[in-house]
Amino acid sequence: MKESGILLHVSSLPGKYGCGTFGKPAYDFIDFLSKSGVKLWQILPLGPTSYGDSPYSALSAFALNPYFIDPDMLLEEGLIGKEDLPPVRNTNKCEFENICNYVFIMLHKAFEKMYLYKDEFEAFTNDNKDWLDDYAIYMVLKNEQEEKAWYDWYNDFKYRNPSSLDWVKGEYYNKILEYKFIQFIAFKQWCALKKYANKKHIKIVGDMPIYCAYDSVDVWSNPAQFELNPNLTPVNVAGCPPDYFNSDGQLWGNPLYNWEYMKHDKYSWWIKRVKHSFKLFDILRIDHFRGFAGYYSIPYGMPNARNGVWVKGPGYSLFKAINKECPNAEIIAENLGFLTPDVNKLLKDCGYPGMNIFQFELGDLKKVPLKKGYPENNVFYTGTHDNQTIMSFYYELSYEAKKIVDKLCDIKFKDKPNLKMIEFAMKQNSKYVIVPLQDYLGLTDFDGRMNIPATPTGNWRYMARKTDFSKDLIDYIKSIKRS
Repeated sequence: MKESGILLHVSSLPGKYGCGTFGKPAYDFIDFLSKSGVKLWQILPLGPTSYGDSPYSALSAFALNPYFIDPDMLLEEGLIGKEDLPPVRNTNKCEFENICNYVFIMLHKAFEKMYLYKDEFEAFTNDNKDWLDDYAIYMVLKNEQEEKAWYDWYNDFKYRNPSSLDWVKGEYYNKILEYKFIQFIAFKQWCALKKYANKKHIKIVGDMPIYCAYDSVDVWSNPAQFELNPNLTPVNVAGCPPDYFNSDGQLWGNPLYNWEYMKHDKYSWWIKRVKHSFKLFDILRIDHFRGFAGYYSIPYGMPNARNGVWVKGPGYSLFKAINKECPNAEIIAENLGFLTPDVNKLLKDCGYPGMNIFQFELGDLKKVPLKKGYPENNVFYTGTHDNQTIMSFYYELSYEAKKIVDKLCDIKFKDKPNLKMIEFAMKQNSKYVIVPLQDYLGLTDFDGRMNIPATPTGNWRYMARKTDFSKDLIDYIKSIKRS
């Protein structure tokens, strides 16, 4: 079935408290998708974020971001009073710093009404014990130690001394319980939203970063799964080699996986992670898929990525283990970047659809989009969260490149270039076509860009307006529905 989707992160939904939530605007967006005939809603990772607000650098690979808990729904459920609602913000940009100031105060009030969900909360904690216990302890310790990274904690906590952790469990019992309750509320709201989407025949496309942040509960609680020294500093870290665009390469800094240990452990951590993801999403996009065939390894402490080397990844053995445990898992592989034959072979062996990005297909003007279409078992995007909006991309094309795009997409003088490029995408024979909302709206980078890679601050701020989801846009999307 050839279907279309819209890429819009939860934080980018219209929101009156500083960012989008799992509340009414999310339900309204699902109604918009349903009326438009769109069957897929793609989001970015939902984990709790830290400095820089990047959803790709979360504190946990399993937890949800408390920022997305909807205050109005808490009020309706009797968990907070009107006096506990945060101030309404008249903003068109996400204000993560403002949310941080109120969200945990509000959720502390909700925790006082935990008894309203006693049995349901107990079932949640039991079902998620394998990650939730460590997450709650980690968050308490992080809070008590002035938000320092775990590797800067006192040694007893850094090295997870059992007696010290037992002391924390007793001394901070209620605070640990509160962090668990916050996750219970977040999961309750998200799962209700997903259920509503599925009822409307809309699938949620989730997003999984390949690596974990160094300062994350995942690395702290599973050090053997990562390339760490005895003092728990990374041996090597992730990144990308130098290229035409960046002579220093990209130094991401994430600790690399200890793939030998993981293989011996039958990839239990990965299987647990994927299984958990499919409780939250219908389809899962795995970021940086090429890293499973071969990954770029940079010695820890290097100032840039120049001195890295390519190392063979786990290959098909990982996905064979995942497929055995999750036989019906629908996965999209982000197969972008520097591709080699081993990456293409791994993708073929797995049978997952890869990705094509319209903005990348021009190449050096010698390789242009194929008029006969793209592989059927692929997902075609006009752009992703890391790209320019399609309008800014078009505006910044050279004269020669613009002529190619105009001819390819049949763009005339009075046409809206963004819509003609979307229409080109919709005509492709790919399995899915996914378009960022900003591209439908014709926004430029100034108003709509989500992220500029390798830029640590100022990203992830885009928020849609209620007026963006107009009847005219619904009618337009319906008119170009894929055949």
